[in-house]
Amino acid sequence: MATINASVNISSDIMSYPVSISKSMTMKKAGTCNGLELANGLSSKKFTATTQVDLYAYDTNTTTSGGANKVYIRNTGSDKAEYFKVTLADTTDAVEEIGRLYGGDWMLFPWEAASADHDIMVQPSTTEIMTIEYMVFYE
Repeated sequence: MATINASVNISSDIMSYPVSISKSMTMKKAGTCNGLELANGLSSKKFTATTQVDLYAYDTNTTTSGGANKVYIRNTGSDKAEYFKVTLADTTDAVEEIGRLYGGDWMLFPWEAASADHDIMVQPSTTEIMTIEYMVFYE
């Protein structure tokens, strides 16, 4: 049985509020102690336009509605002025903006892949060449 783990370390030397956080988790199936066993493989995609793109479409073959799906996304660039806007949407409307990934930023979040209105969309901020890295872990 495979095990998928995630770790994050955050430290700050801000004098008014120093902080040090180190957390890890084993990604588990919904409602169980069994680990997630499936992933779609690490992929990357280059962009040269500011068009919103469907990064992950709802698919009953690779995600579980009500399951413990996890999504990893990273802006591989280094330019802090260029970003990817990440939204949950269908192909015509942005339903909810999750946030923006500036150069070097990454995110790991749970995904309720319940319908086509929960597709994960990304939109580059510029027509300069930008690359995003992504992966889904699922039940």
